[in-house]
Amino acid sequence: MNPFNRSVMNQRLMTHLCLSEHVASSNSQRARRYRYAGLFLLSAVASGLVGVNSSTHAALSMANTTTSGASAMSSSWRQPVTEELALPSLQGQGLSFADQYQNKLIGEWSLQNINGRAKMEHDPWVQETVKEMTWRLNAQARQQAPLGVVIIDNRSINAFAAPGGVIGINTGTILAASSMDELASVVAHEVAHISQRHYEHGADERRQALLIQVGGMLAAIAASAVDSGGDAAAAVMMGSQTAALNNNMGFSRSNEREADRLGMQIMNQAGYDPRAMPRFFATMNQQSQLNQIENRFLPSFVRSHPLSNERLSDAQSRAQRYPTLSLAQQQRHQALFDLLYWRTQATGKHVSQTALTAAAKNSVGAKVALMYWYGQQQNFDDAKDIMTQLDTLPNLQRQALEPLLSITHSQVLSEQNKWEQAAEVLERQQRLYPERRDLRLYLAEALTNSNQPTQAQILLKPLTLQQPSDRYAWQSLQLANEKIAKTSPSSQLAGIATINALRYRSHDQLWNGRYDSALTSLTQAKQLTEQLQASSARPLLANITQEIKNVKTAKDFKP
Repeated sequence: MNPFNRSVMNQRLMTHLCLSEHVASSNSQRARRYRYAGLFLLSAVASGLVGVNSSTHAALSMANTTTSGASAMSSSWRQPVTEELALPSLQGQGLSFADQYQNKLIGEWSLQNINGRAKMEHDPWVQETVKEMTWRLNAQARQQAPLGVVIIDNRSINAFAAPGGVIGINTGTILAASSMDELASVVAHEVAHISQRHYEHGADERRQALLIQVGGMLAAIAASAVDSGGDAAAAVMMGSQTAALNNNMGFSRSNEREADRLGMQIMNQAGYDPRAMPRFFATMNQQSQLNQIENRFLPSFVRSHPLSNERLSDAQSRAQRYPTLSLAQQQRHQALFDLLYWRTQATGKHVSQTALTAAAKNSVGAKVALMYWYGQQQNFDDAKDIMTQLDTLPNLQRQALEPLLSITHSQVLSEQNKWEQAAEVLERQQRLYPERRDLRLYLAEALTNSNQPTQAQILLKPLTLQQPSDRYAWQSLQLANEKIAKTSPSSQLAGIATINALRYRSHDQLWNGRYDSALTSLTQAKQLTEQLQASSARPLLANITQEIKNVKTAKDFKP
């Protein structure tokens, strides 16, 4: 069982997150009323009337989130874009340093609350695949990497962005898409909103929108705690979004059309098919019409991104300006999407064994997912049979399944406590793809459980430096140090490992929004460090003191 399964098994997770593109209001009286409503909800949460810190909502959307330096994919089928990508100048029109810092704090607060209150899809391979696509799209418009890319385990169609650089997507969006291009169209739309700073209309308007949306989101979380069906939470959330959107619906429509237009350009430059955007819009529109007939709530994305007939027509017309792809070109990402679709189904337990077995007759992705499913069900003979079948594939077809095939094989071995064999399978892939986060995490788990925790630490520490919010890496580091503490022949090294295990646990608790627990872990680590009679105690104590300060700052922050 991976560290996240152990950590979140007893948590009550909930996720009625709805994406919302906020709009500034020109009607000052109505804006003030909405602001006071948001302040009331926030103060209710702060005073304990509403009972939880919550996952942030899409309504925190669109600020300062960007990509790393992934370069645009070149492709022989792609023709020159007929429109220039119109992005805001970073000189003179950008945010002030104070606003950038404030957005960073909001982004961190958002991420901590998302982790603490939403059911997440933590599978490292799924995360790596979605992150790579997101960063590639972001790289066309921005230079700064996202603060975090999160995947919410929820069947509704939704994606969101929050100030400071948090980008999120629901598993329902993956499962509703029919191609990687359609999935990319949703993320590209969000990237376009961010690049145009639609959220940052001015300090006062931005704060008004934030209060409205955060207040509604917190109320929705509170409602969902007493409504397992989720309709009450959806109703509360829909009401708060309607309030924000109605402030200036004309401005919202303008933003949506602009995000569609720029999103298509971003897709084209990143090597995805812009024509996929209106196709996916049509899918969402059909679902929304079905929901209206059945008196159900609209999909989250439709509620916060109104799909008017005018907008759909405009998107379809604009998409016609891009070249039509051949069937082979349209399917260039299909093998990867097939793996992503069925892996998401299996890890989220959104599919039955019967459905997987039927799909595996025609889908290699479903066959790999079925092997994973058999491993989780302790049906090792059938899992081995599938692995044997996949081993007989031609080399090119088999290589197209990597590294997921080796990861799945290692997981089946891990379920049998064959950790050394699992590590050998993963090490071969890790040598080929040393930069991949998912391989480092899976391999570190195998090394820790095969009594090689020091080697596991070497793999994990760079991940926490690259992404301080990486809870999976922090939990894996904690487990590695607990193993060192138990097996080290040196009492001094065992003591330091125990202290570090507490420190790493506190980082996980911090990014899970459990501030008091993080402070407790660090207080324990500090007490143990003060008892050390080693030269290493002083710098270690300084680190712990700074970490305590960081947690207190995060705990005290309120947007």
